[in-house]
Amino acid sequence: MDRSKKLSETEYEIMEVLWQSDVPMSAAQLSTHFVQHHHKEWKASTLATFISRLTKKGVIASEREGRVPYYHPIKTREEYEHDGAQGILDTLYDGSIRNFFAALYGSTRMSESDRDSLREWLDKQ
Repeated sequence: MDRSKKLSETEYEIMEVLWQSDVPMSAAQLSTHFVQHHHKEWKASTLATFISRLTKKGVIASEREGRVPYYHPIKTREEYEHDGAQGILDTLYDGSIRNFFAALYGSTRMSESDRDSLREWLDKQ
């Protein structure tokens, strides 16, 4: 994944809320959620900065209802995680799953259980 697309810890927290929500949320609703559930109180400008960054990173979009923008994810958690994993694979392991497993296990033997799980997963691909 391009480093400019990687989410900060706080951006990821905001995305978790949006991914779990069944409906788009306004900045005011996000702010209220974080105060009530995470004990985080941000200035409106701080939250606006996070929302702007998430929009630029292509993970959220907004739709206006009257004068109020409501934000919703345009990438699922799974899509975001896949992009990140693919970026790591491409950057560190030349896109090779074999190279990844060789680095992961090195001289350590993979357990029979892990081999069976991996074979089962590969057979489904």
